[in-house]
Amino acid sequence: MIRKSITAKLWLLLVSLVIVSILAIGVFLHQLMGSYYYRQQMETMLSKGEMLARSLASNEDGGKLSGQADILSKAAGTGVMIIDRQGLVISCSDVNSGLGMHHWGQGSLHVGWPVAGMHLDSEEVRQVLAGNNVIKRGYQRTFNAYMLTVAVPVKVNGIVTGAVILFAHEASLDAAIGAIDRLIFYAGLVAVFLVTILALFAARRITRPLKQMNRVALQMAAGDFSGRVPVTSEDELGRLAGSFNNLSRKLAQTVAALSREKEKLERVVRGMTDGVLAFELDGRILFSNPQAERILKISLPPGILLPRELMEPLLTAVKEEGETVEIKLRQQIIAVRAASLQWEESGRQAAVTILQDITDKKQLEQLRREFLASVSHELRTPLTLIQGYAEAMADGLAAGVEERRDYANIILEEAKRLRRLVDDLFDLNKISAGRLSLEISDVDIADLVDRVAQKYRSVMDEHNLSLDVDVAEPLPILRADPGRLEQIIGNLLDNAYRHTPPGGQIRITAAQAGKELKVCVSDTGKGIPAEELPYIWDRFYKVDKSRARSDGGSGLGLSIVKSLVEAHGGRVEASSTPGKGSVFSFYLPLQGN
Repeated sequence: MIRKSITAKLWLLLVSLVIVSILAIGVFLHQLMGSYYYRQQMETMLSKGEMLARSLASNEDGGKLSGQADILSKAAGTGVMIIDRQGLVISCSDVNSGLGMHHWGQGSLHVGWPVAGMHLDSEEVRQVLAGNNVIKRGYQRTFNAYMLTVAVPVKVNGIVTGAVILFAHEASLDAAIGAIDRLIFYAGLVAVFLVTILALFAARRITRPLKQMNRVALQMAAGDFSGRVPVTSEDELGRLAGSFNNLSRKLAQTVAALSREKEKLERVVRGMTDGVLAFELDGRILFSNPQAERILKISLPPGILLPRELMEPLLTAVKEEGETVEIKLRQQIIAVRAASLQWEESGRQAAVTILQDITDKKQLEQLRREFLASVSHELRTPLTLIQGYAEAMADGLAAGVEERRDYANIILEEAKRLRRLVDDLFDLNKISAGRLSLEISDVDIADLVDRVAQKYRSVMDEHNLSLDVDVAEPLPILRADPGRLEQIIGNLLDNAYRHTPPGGQIRITAAQAGKELKVCVSDTGKGIPAEELPYIWDRFYKVDKSRARSDGGSGLGLSIVKSLVEAHGGRVEASSTPGKGSVFSFYLPLQGN
């Protein structure tokens, strides 16, 4: 209890100091008062002894001396004994005579008490009979007791005729000193009692601010910085309380600032386009933002363990700290940058990683490389043909007019092929830059589909393909750019015949679907794998890379179709069954929608 309470410690310290001080003062007073009392008693007895000696010296009737000891004892207040010059006791007061003997009692009478006629022969007697005053304290063989004795010679005309000895028992003197000691003791008890109350009050007054500081400190530890310590004085405790209150205010401001910064940081982390994932090296998740869950496609609540297939590549990234590591997770490619750290809450080794889904970026890079290769090939092939046939005509290698006409037609077709490629690139550039303009007018979709189909029948015949048209009648008038609609259907037909083997069938259908017009181009080609369908509308994308170069496709047709349809406020879709064919559809809103 005392060990845990500063109030009790202060109280005990103050009381202990007072008790020790009172004990020291009591001992000192005991010694001082004892010495003073004995010295005062000896001086009194010496003065009375000298007075009695003078009285005895002037007393002419020496025969009456034997009866004067008791009387003199009562006058002196002590025991009195008178001896002559030879050391014989002339008269000695009774053991109970004199004030100094009242404390003896009858049982104090010792055997061998001096009586008249007894001869005394001690060093003290010889000295007093020699004319010297003798004072002695302690055991007296003459009285067989502890006495304080004062012996004064009786001189008549300068000659020692005897001596008067005053004596008092030490017990009576000690009793008087004991009374003084009791008085000191009782005074000490009262002082201790008063000091105990004052010390308790002082200790509580001193520790009250400390207790209040402790209460406020506990509130601060719990996150409550509103508590304040009352400042009731200007001393050290008052200044300490003021400093403590200032500390509380500063901490409140600092914690509030840190909370704001933490909130900002959390908003920044949660708003990042990249994923952030912190985890202990044993795989336990510490923190993640929504983007990390979106990229990894799993839930990442704090406290659970990461899947093994994810943990191993992440640890590899941690080992390559400071470097960007690419990991493959299912169909994704994720760039990971990791840094190790010491997690404060658990004290364990942990790591924080930045995750970026670069699957689309990688695919785009691949598509660009393929596009450059395709464009290079598409440019090189017609240019090679044009150059070859032109050189043949220039060198006169054509045998006749008909052969020269064939050479010229080949050059013309290859030039048209180059023009189509350039037009596609030009359209793509305008769409990307947002500079595509539409010339909107009323369009008869049945007439437009028939017109486009007629243009492509010769191409279909060359590839031994059948082209069927099925337009539901009647269809409402459509508000659109007729030239762009022809380009859309033409690109779908180009895509269809390039991927349909000879003997196959291509079909164009148009019908109203609710508040939209639906146009479909289907083929009986080899189809598209399901995992490829989401990417066929992307720029530069080709399903069959090896075949695309030989059939003249650049990978831009479907991307242009999607952009032109969306520019009209429509949408596109595609479905395919591998080995049976594909269906490419687009929807355009009808007039008023």
